[in-house]
Amino acid sequence: MVLQQVFGEMALPRPVIVGMQKGIMSWSYRGRPTWKCPMDLAIYGQILWELRPRTVLEFGSNRGGSALWFADQLTAFGVEDFKIYSLDISPVNDLEDSRIVFGFCDVADPAAHIGLADLRALPKPLLVIDDASHMAGHVLAVLRFVDQAMQSGDYLIVEDGSLVELGWADEYDGGPLAALQVFLAERGDDYKVDRNRCDTFGHNVTWNPEGYLKRV
Repeated sequence: MVLQQVFGEMALPRPVIVGMQKGIMSWSYRGRPTWKCPMDLAIYGQILWELRPRTVLEFGSNRGGSALWFADQLTAFGVEDFKIYSLDISPVNDLEDSRIVFGFCDVADPAAHIGLADLRALPKPLLVIDDASHMAGHVLAVLRFVDQAMQSGDYLIVEDGSLVELGWADEYDGGPLAALQVFLAERGDDYKVDRNRCDTFGHNVTWNPEGYLKRV
């Protein structure tokens, strides 16, 4: 008998997840804390190569390490006409790079800080990443907002659904996975969970379980 898999369930045992989390939180890129799981770096690399986005819109900058990594990867892949927009409630102010624009956004209400017309005008393909507060309501607010500008072929990544397996769900009102379940119930006909990405290294062996979405 095959047991039904639970939404967001990861194939890794919890002690492994907890141990890996310690390493992830110590990982940096070019001297900047970046906090990305090694499997996700590999998955991101494939997505960037295949999608070749002209715009990467990242909610949650931390110290700018991930934005810098995205920019370097796209440059290495020969993508010339692109821009990274990395937004945070505490914008990065100590990193200047012509490929990256750092700015302010409170993900509790992204529409208050980003004009919908400006969002829709961003060059495509578009890659959107939610890696901000991880509070379920905030993640859902971001998803509902960017959904208004997503077109077929664009890509949406919701980070850190792994916090459920880490035992932190209550601290985040269910976190990204709770938001994903609501969003997919609302808009699931227009989005597909990309199982080829989620399950690259085993079922949801990623810090972003169920979090790789294609706009169809």
